[in-house]
Amino acid sequence: MNLISNVQGVISVQKFDIINLAGEDKGYSQYKYDIEGATRSGVIYPSLDPSIFEIKYPDLDIKGRVTTY
Repeated sequence: MNLISNVQGVISVQKFDIINLAGEDKGYSQYKYDIEGATRSGVIYPSLDPSIFEIKYPDLDIKGRVTTY
């Protein structure tokens, strides 16, 4: 959310959802992670430490919508 908020012209971020895409036939991992259950105070904790999360196809997987006031 911080990165999006810092983009020139962005005034605020009203809603931000993370959806775990899975399915080997679509090019993703076969494993699905419980994002909601792993989130505490806005921080998503990985199942193992150290671990990272990957956005497999950023140009396809990141979606947004612009609204006006």
